[in-house]
Amino acid sequence: MRAELIADEMASAVRFLGGEGKASEQIRRAARSAGLTYTVIERLRWRKIKRVPADIADVVREAVERHNEDSLARAKHEAFIAKQTAALMAARLVEIDPDFYRKEIHSLGRTASGYRLPAD
Repeated sequence: MRAELIADEMASAVRFLGGEGKASEQIRRAARSAGLTYTVIERLRWRKIKRVPADIADVVREAVERHNEDSLARAKHEAFIAKQTAALMAARLVEIDPDFYRKEIHSLGRTASGYRLPAD
């Protein structure tokens, strides 16, 4: 029972690491990110290995952890870029006509980042 659970975990981990696409593409990407051979990853994906060795399971789990950390870092970076873009857009709107674009400037969160609108 436990061996089946680990085999299922490894198969889903390979699919997760491989991302979208055909099975062969998933296997290739997962093999690259885990640092294991194509054949080992292919056998994990199709549950051909009945009892997964602990060292292989650990390598795949570490690859999933690295993938999650990279995804989190990428999401933080994209959020930072979005904030910078919003700040730039708000600054442009303030330069053009702060009274006319007051709603847009507030929706971009410009006042929260330290910039004030001109007083009425």
